[in-house]
Amino acid sequence: MSSLSEPEPHPLPDDAPDCLAQARPLTPERRLLCMVVRQLAIELLTAVGFDAERDGRRRATNHVRQIAMYVCHVAYSMPMVEVAEAFGRDRTTVRHACRMVEDRRDDPAYDGFVAIVERMACAVVLVAGPRP
Repeated sequence: MSSLSEPEPHPLPDDAPDCLAQARPLTPERRLLCMVVRQLAIELLTAVGFDAERDGRRRATNHVRQIAMYVCHVAYSMPMVEVAEAFGRDRTTVRHACRMVEDRRDDPAYDGFVAIVERMACAVVLVAGPRP
């Protein structure tokens, strides 16, 4: 007897049109990982004396979200479509965030901060178990 299960969808390139963006459904675990990464970035900034949320500065909050999106895409190898869904944004917003973070990584201090968030994100997965 043959299996009647549906084939898994093929991953789409990041520049695929939005109408084709039907990646696998985002699991609650992967959504939680994204929120943990965002909180890690906020907590690290707070530890150095900067509180993006309390200060109410939209720009700073956007930078934190951009770093979290970038780290989820790079450290967890999540497709931009999944990252977008986890953050409640469009895939093109994630692509923009990744480009912005890459451009800013020329600054050694910024690069060091992003690298710390990446290492901590990887540590979360090690503690939590295998990647979902």
